[in-house]
Amino acid sequence: MRRKCGGSLMAFLYLLLATLTVSAESLSAGGTGSAEPLLRLLFEEFQKQNPTATLQQRSVLGSGGAIKALRTGRVDLAIVARRLTPEEAGAVGQPLALAETPLVFASRDTQATAGFTLEQLARVYAGQLQTWQDGSPIRLILRPSFESDTLLLRSMSPAMDRAVSAATLRPGMVTIDNDLDTVKLLAATPGSLGPTTLGLLKTSNTRLTIFSINGVPPSLATLKDGSYPWRKQLSIVLPLQPSRLAMRFTAFLNSAAARRLLRRYDYLPSVP
Repeated sequence: MRRKCGGSLMAFLYLLLATLTVSAESLSAGGTGSAEPLLRLLFEEFQKQNPTATLQQRSVLGSGGAIKALRTGRVDLAIVARRLTPEEAGAVGQPLALAETPLVFASRDTQATAGFTLEQLARVYAGQLQTWQDGSPIRLILRPSFESDTLLLRSMSPAMDRAVSAATLRPGMVTIDNDLDTVKLLAATPGSLGPTTLGLLKTSNTRLTIFSINGVPPSLATLKDGSYPWRKQLSIVLPLQPSRLAMRFTAFLNSAAARRLLRRYDYLPSVP
């Protein structure tokens, strides 16, 4: 009799283990570096109602790399910060707008407390303005030409477009590949100046000086009312045949809990 009970107990434990194994699901995701900390925070909130779900975060894929990984099945979900090319759009699902956050210019130090005008920023990138107000050097940090931040800088004005091109030709310039490393270098370099986002600074808990542009400070309020128009938009992209977990997580991103979290970390949700 004891052997029979022991066998029943073992059978029950095997059944329980099998059930737990089936119930546990993992989401593989990646994308633009600026969204890496945000994705982790959103998934932690999602786990409160889905405790068996886990996240496998693919580091430093970038928007283009994440779309390639999505097409080949290496990730279940991508977060991108640019429009898809026609070729990309035909191979994946329709992008779903998630949120936007102010594109900002940041420094380790507090010079130029009045901020910059667009004309002054263009002069910095063109190499015509190379010092802060106290005469110390501006150490400009660039992003690669294909990165979404660089494309956003070019779109700010025709003068900025020309100046960004000129900056890439200047000898001795520092170019950083991903968003997270850019923030680290901005925080470590005296006299630094470079682009990042308000949301990334908040989610990565990085303290930098943020400058107004044309007299307007970057914030969710100025982004929403249009007085500060420079922004980085994030979208979710799924494969043509998404997993159940990817669809559940994407649905969660439209929830009130997700919207509250986005605003808390300086992202303006795309869904009101």
